[in-house]
Amino acid sequence: MSITAHFLKMINDVLPFSFLESMIMFFIYGFIGWIVEVIYYGVTEGKFINRGFLNGPHCPVYGIGFYGVIWFFQPVAHNFPLLFFGSAIVCTVVELIAGVILYWIFHLRWWDYTDYKFNFHGFICLRFSIYWGIACSLGMFMLHPSVMKIIGLMNGTVRYGVVTVLSMILIIDIIVTVTSIFKFNEKIKFITNISGGIRLVSDKLGSQIYDTVDTIMTKTTPAVETTTHSYAEFRDMYTKHREEEKMLSKEHRAQERELLEGYLNMGKESFNKTRHAAGKKITSMVDAVKVSSLRTLYTIRPGKKDDNYETIRYLQDQLEDQLEDQQEKEKKRCV
Repeated sequence: MSITAHFLKMINDVLPFSFLESMIMFFIYGFIGWIVEVIYYGVTEGKFINRGFLNGPHCPVYGIGFYGVIWFFQPVAHNFPLLFFGSAIVCTVVELIAGVILYWIFHLRWWDYTDYKFNFHGFICLRFSIYWGIACSLGMFMLHPSVMKIIGLMNGTVRYGVVTVLSMILIIDIIVTVTSIFKFNEKIKFITNISGGIRLVSDKLGSQIYDTVDTIMTKTTPAVETTTHSYAEFRDMYTKHREEEKMLSKEHRAQERELLEGYLNMGKESFNKTRHAAGKKITSMVDAVKVSSLRTLYTIRPGKKDDNYETIRYLQDQLEDQLEDQQEKEKKRCV
């Protein structure tokens, strides 16, 4: 017996279905999950988004999650409460593991439940656990029997061919997607480092202002305490300096955002000669982000505490504005 045949025999002894049947289920349920995601975000956000981690029409989390439910709970499918809660637990665990692994590898999120009640670090939440339970319970009765009939119509050669072709496509998709995401991460970090450097300068200036005010307060406190009038005068000066510090800090933040906008909008001049060379490089980098990583920007859902959150959200807003402008221009042309 060959190594491959021995390996397949070991897998077939463990799985509730044969390896080929299991793989076909994985692809079918992953494709159906992708359809569900497209419909859900189409309804909630009013536009088409090619959801999922991969470029192709497949969400592996759905394929793995629902197959796990079939594996553990098909024998007790007649017990709806057990099926419902078991499905919710299995799929939530799969979703948590997938979310943690993706974030650990890429430092990006493809979903974020931070704003939902009873969530765990934004990876899972009670509401979507209930959704999982309902969807899998209905799928067990309405979907799974039909899928088994379709698989039953395939002979061994067809099953082998289908699994081979779809597996090759999946592997290629994973390689292309992972490569694209790593490049995307490098560009986002580069832009964020620029903004972080500017913020470091403004924080240093703000800190110097605060130290000056604190020094004035410390040295003048004995004299200020002599009379109520002097104390009130000191408080007015202290408050004024505080306000100036806040205004300067806001001005610096506005300058940072203005500078980032200058980098993102091709054709805008750099704010000063010292940043001219960097401006050209940033413009080309961001342009590459828009072209090669457009789908990644659409699909990721960064958490508010995640790295590069502000940069990613800003890029997404810029892309949204550009798409709206393009749609308006197309409408005018049609008219």
